[in-house]
Amino acid sequence: MPRILDRALTRIKARGGVDNPYAVAVSAMQKAGNLKKGTLQATKQGTRRGAMTEAQRQRTPPRAK
Repeated sequence: MPRILDRALTRIKARGGVDNPYAVAVSAMQKAGNLKKGTLQATKQGTRRGAMTEAQRQRTPPRAK
């Protein structure tokens, strides 16, 4: 599992109140362009953002598609 997806899944689970946090995380990451559509493979952007800390991701907005 890509690091960016793992981090998103952890945050969604911690927040609670979601029936299927895995589906929510995958959908959000695919919509943001961090995962390839229909797969769990990270894109170049997803790999780069997965290597960043949370503070670095907040300072660096994702690139436009």
